[in-house]
Amino acid sequence: MKRILSISTACFDGYDLQVAFDEIKSLGVDYVEIAFIQGYTDPFGEEVFSPRQARRVGNLLLESGLSCYAFSAHMNLVTDQSAEIFRRRMGFACEIGAKLIVTNAGPAQEKKAFLKQMAFLSKEAEALGLFIGLENPGDGRENIINCSRDGAQVIQEIGSEWVRLNYDFGNLLSHLFERVRPEEDCLEALPFAIQLHLKDVKATKDGWHFTEIGKGTIDFETVLRRLEMENPLLPLSLEIPLRLTRGPDASPRRNDSPISLDQIRKVLKGSLDFLNRVLGEKG
Repeated sequence: MKRILSISTACFDGYDLQVAFDEIKSLGVDYVEIAFIQGYTDPFGEEVFSPRQARRVGNLLLESGLSCYAFSAHMNLVTDQSAEIFRRRMGFACEIGAKLIVTNAGPAQEKKAFLKQMAFLSKEAEALGLFIGLENPGDGRENIINCSRDGAQVIQEIGSEWVRLNYDFGNLLSHLFERVRPEEDCLEALPFAIQLHLKDVKATKDGWHFTEIGKGTIDFETVLRRLEMENPLLPLSLEIPLRLTRGPDASPRRNDSPISLDQIRKVLKGSLDFLNRVLGEKG
């Protein structure tokens, strides 16, 4: 078997899915992670998760020769209403062939309510054959899952094989204001992870911005070499939201205009070259 490597459509924020799919395929990648994340991508309504839209996206995938392993549909899961909304998104994910749906958990003070909703959603996940990947956020606000230790504890409390972690390296740096390094923190997440989001970041006086993998402050070479030895099949996804920056308080700031396709291509190609070099080397 070969490791699944996806590119997130968050990299192409501001462009149609067809453009994103064509660009991803031209890079020699076979998997796309489709992202609908409020505040981080183009605004959208719940109608985008209709059966008709699922058929449209499925046809686009077929025409592009891509598969969708993961679907990002982040939201807080702390109320009956949010769980019902997310359940519909789970159905959409299945319709487009995804095996994993990625989301946040919720505010730290809502943990009891979150666990109640996850008791329902984990059964839905099992019935659908769809994994739920809980992701550590990057916005600096106290969350149910702030780091690997929180995530590991939550996964064990939920107690379902259908609920795992989607660990994000770049999110950890801004979320905890670089007090914790992802190179060490990720180790506690790996036994509970279903996918890793790869994004590299650099800090500036204005906050954080995203970079080509290998050109930020995260030692991805060490991380990937260890991963290749210990878990060579754990799926990876390049999620490099170049249109987004984070302010000094870690809040997301979305540029008014999309990033040029030439710049996106350059960053993604450089990131893929880095992965191929590190993961392709033996010993």
